[in-house]
Amino acid sequence: MMATLSRSDWDRTKAGMLLQRAGFGGTPEEVDALAALSPAEAADYLLGPSKPLPTEPPAFLQEVMPKEAIKSRRSMINSLPMEAQRVAKKEVRQYLDATQNRQMTELRGWWLKQMADPARAAREKLTLFLHGHFATSFQKVRSPYLLYTQNSLFREKAYGPWSSLVLEVAQDPAMLIYLDGSKNRAEAPNENFARELFELFLLGEGNYTETDILESARAFTGWTIGGKNKEVGVGLDVGGRPSFINKTKLHDQGTKTIFNETGNFDGADVVRLALAQKSAPRWITQRLWRFYAGWSPPEPLQEELVREWQSVKGEIKPFLLAMWTNPNFYDPVRAADRVKSPSEWLVGLCRQVGGPLPTPALSAFICAQLGQNLFEPPNVKGWDGGIAWINTASLTRRYEYGSWIVNGTHGVQRLAGLNMIKMAGESGLLKIGLPDISPEGVVIAQGVKDIDVEARRVATDRMRQLATCPPAPVDKMTTTEQRQDPEKLFAGLAIRFLPGETIPSDLRQRFQQAAGDKVPLTDVAIRKMLLSIVQSAVYQVT
Repeated sequence: MMATLSRSDWDRTKAGMLLQRAGFGGTPEEVDALAALSPAEAADYLLGPSKPLPTEPPAFLQEVMPKEAIKSRRSMINSLPMEAQRVAKKEVRQYLDATQNRQMTELRGWWLKQMADPARAAREKLTLFLHGHFATSFQKVRSPYLLYTQNSLFREKAYGPWSSLVLEVAQDPAMLIYLDGSKNRAEAPNENFARELFELFLLGEGNYTETDILESARAFTGWTIGGKNKEVGVGLDVGGRPSFINKTKLHDQGTKTIFNETGNFDGADVVRLALAQKSAPRWITQRLWRFYAGWSPPEPLQEELVREWQSVKGEIKPFLLAMWTNPNFYDPVRAADRVKSPSEWLVGLCRQVGGPLPTPALSAFICAQLGQNLFEPPNVKGWDGGIAWINTASLTRRYEYGSWIVNGTHGVQRLAGLNMIKMAGESGLLKIGLPDISPEGVVIAQGVKDIDVEARRVATDRMRQLATCPPAPVDKMTTTEQRQDPEKLFAGLAIRFLPGETIPSDLRQRFQQAAGDKVPLTDVAIRKMLLSIVQSAVYQVT
């Protein structure tokens, strides 16, 4: 068993660190509630029930994609002259792209909303880890529905056995498309999934051989997807709902040798054999520790993590509880090693100021600009995380977007550089339809550029209204006494935004400059003071 933090060593500082690391931060009241519990009780409270709380799914899942309309148009399109066919097919593709982009914006906003719910925060944080660990991208999958179902799989199985989750990921339609598993046939085995399964998902580089990959690719043959429409097979969701199928006629029935064991193995056997390797528990426990704590465990701690993983038989929930109650998790020397990811930064800031998340299109834009476009990791390795989140451009943007959340966007003043037409389309404010074919055989486009000027103006005006962020409600963060004393206000805000941190002298100086000499402090002055914290280097790692 891992060492456990004693009740006497548990305090408000550590409670604040746990709330930030295990979830997305919170209010002083939430920190106080955790501090009043024992370390194990606090961790268990944040983890919540073993089953995820019910939630309303994204609205786009109720949409019926116009496959019949596409079919009817297809015959008409095929009867057109060659140039008209080209134009019509281009318009159909643009319609499908616009529809999928709108649905992806909704999906990203939906997930960020789940993250912002305190009762769901710990499970959503783990879902975020799994999204980066089993990286899958819309750029190749091209199906919001499949990415939603994968996201739901992570959420549903997050607290259970690692072995069960890995097996279900290996059979997940989005993953089968992303790593070409759906193309894996006995006559032409595809190595992509087997290679990434070993290198990135389960074992780490150097803990397998090329033969293991080649033989495992053979074992995975026949694991593919099926759906109502042939287009689904290439990831284009136009109405069907693809699912995993095991086509035995496509499976290589021959003997394979994997990790020095021989048999007529299938995909489930590969997962079983890989998880039995000595490197398997080291790999996942190291990844989990680094994601939550922000630094790689030294060897003695790594050995403890492996022993704990083995003692709980690879059950994720009890392992997290043990990890979050370990004294090393709160090492003050390493406290600033963990950089907030963009989604964590955005959700956490909104929660801490007590304001709403920006509208989905703006939230998605902010996260993407900061380097984390949800459902579109840069490659199969996912995001590097850590200090890679911070560079000159991303830090400048964090400071700018932080000012939007704290001071508000003041209508179009701060949003003037955004493409409101694009955001309006992504938000469903512009009606984008399939192209029509006139009796004379003329293609009648119904894209964004074909919408009349007045409708576009109305949509963009509405988009500006939706994208406008209100100023942070400072009354929720201050008391009358604090308004009379900048030092007391600074102490209060530091507890809220910088739990457990030693305040740098330069930040204290900037805070005092923002406060000025007049008391009681006005809302404007308080927001300036608050912004000095949000735009500090220490806030990015707290």
